[in-house]
Amino acid sequence: MKQSIRITSRVNKRLYADAIPGHFATNHSHINYYIDMSEIKHSMAMSREAARSIAYQLSSTSIDTLLCMEGTEYIGAYLAGELSSVGMGNVNSGKDIYLVEPDSNVNGQFVFSDNLRHMIEHRNVLVLVNSASTGQTFSQAKECVEYYGGRVSGFAALFSNISELSGKKVVSLFSGADFPHYQNFVRGKACPDCAAGTPLDAIVTPRGYNKL
Repeated sequence: MKQSIRITSRVNKRLYADAIPGHFATNHSHINYYIDMSEIKHSMAMSREAARSIAYQLSSTSIDTLLCMEGTEYIGAYLAGELSSVGMGNVNSGKDIYLVEPDSNVNGQFVFSDNLRHMIEHRNVLVLVNSASTGQTFSQAKECVEYYGGRVSGFAALFSNISELSGKKVVSLFSGADFPHYQNFVRGKACPDCAAGTPLDAIVTPRGYNKL
C-alpha cells in the first residue's frame, strides 16, 4: 500500500482522516482508498468534535434512537448528549435518547434482540455509520428499522460517497469529493485494478482493514 494522505474535514477543521491509496474490497464494492477514521472514532477529543459537527446539521431532525454501526458507538454517545442539550431550535432538547447496535443473523441481515425492540418500535431512528460508499448498509439498516416498527428520520456517516437516500440528506464529515480521484466499484461493475490483475491490498471490515 502507498503512503497515506491526510485530509481535513470540510465541516470542521479540527477533524482529519488518513486516506491510504490502494486496491481494497468491502462487503459491497471495491474502492481505491481506505479512509481511516480511527482517530475520530477512538480519540475522546475528536469523537466529541465529530458529534458536535453532526449534531449541528441535525438540530431540526426529531431523533429518539441512535442506531450506531461500524464502531461509531463512542461518537454516538457524545452525539446523543449534543442532540439532547438545551438550545434554541433544537427539537430534541431534553430527550433521553437511546443508543443501540444491531446483531446479524446467519443470512447477514440486521436483527434486534427482544429486549431492545421497544427502543426501535414507534421511534424516530438516526442511522450512524463509519463509511457509506454505496449506501447499501444504510438501505439494510432502514429495512431493519422498518421491520421492527420504527421510522428512519435521518442518515449520518463519518464518510459518505452519497448525498441522499430515500429523499433524506446524508449528513457527513467527509465525502468522496474530498479525496483525489476517489472511486468505488459495486459488484457487477468492472474494477480497473481487477481487470489489470492488480491483487487486493486488504479487506475492509466495519472496524478497520486486514492486509492480504
